Amino acid sequence: MRVSEAVNSRRSMRTFKPDPVPREKIEWIIETAARAASNGNLQPWKLYVTEGLARERLSNAILKALDENDLGPGAEYDVYPKEFTPVYDARRKLVGKQLYTILGVPRGDTAGMQKQFRRNFLFFDAPVGMILCVERRMGGGQWIDCGIFLDQLMLLAREKGLHTCPQAAFSRVQHIVRRELKIPDDQVVICGLALGYAEPDEVPNNLITERAPLADFTTWFSE
Repeated sequence: MRVSEAVNSRRSMRTFKPDPVPREKIEWIIETAARAASNGNLQPWKLYVTEGLARERLSNAILKALDENDLGPGAEYDVYPKEFTPVYDARRKLVGKQLYTILGVPRGDTAGMQKQFRRNFLFFDAPVGMILCVERRMGGGQWIDCGIFLDQLMLLAREKGLHTCPQAAFSRVQHIVRRELKIPDDQVVICGLALGYAEPDEVPNNLITERAPLADFTTWFSE
């Protein structure tokens, strides 16, 4: 698979098959992704991988906490900007509308939206659920490095015929994630990552989000 094919076929999948992923595939993806660029070669990422019963326990613990209204302190970083300018607000609302439309969840159906949101914590039934962290002593540059590492994981998964879904939702319940996976207090929970085999044409996996044209975000200098 060419790199461009991996990039163009990567999208956030929200329905996975139960088929297990061989451990050697997972290890290859992680070890190869660790070649990601990092400033000063710090390699600041911390990765927690759950499978089988361990993944189920994590999911069940989070859903139980939500049922008991144990929301904890929430995310330890701003997942979104504090204020949205019109262009970013429009993009966010558009993808939300597209997703819930193909899922058959009408606007105003709070229960339907909540039901779909809770599926995040099941890793959308993917057999592998990862949690990406970084030591809180690290600076913004190391968060960038973690983003590069995360992208490598997703693209390498495509090479192996797998799909993924990065999930910032796990940062909201970091207190439960931290407890269940024994994550040290000196680490920040950045996000989750679902990994497994997905059917690309199955709803909602057939949603292909729009991308802004080159001119919207690129400035050229030639002379």
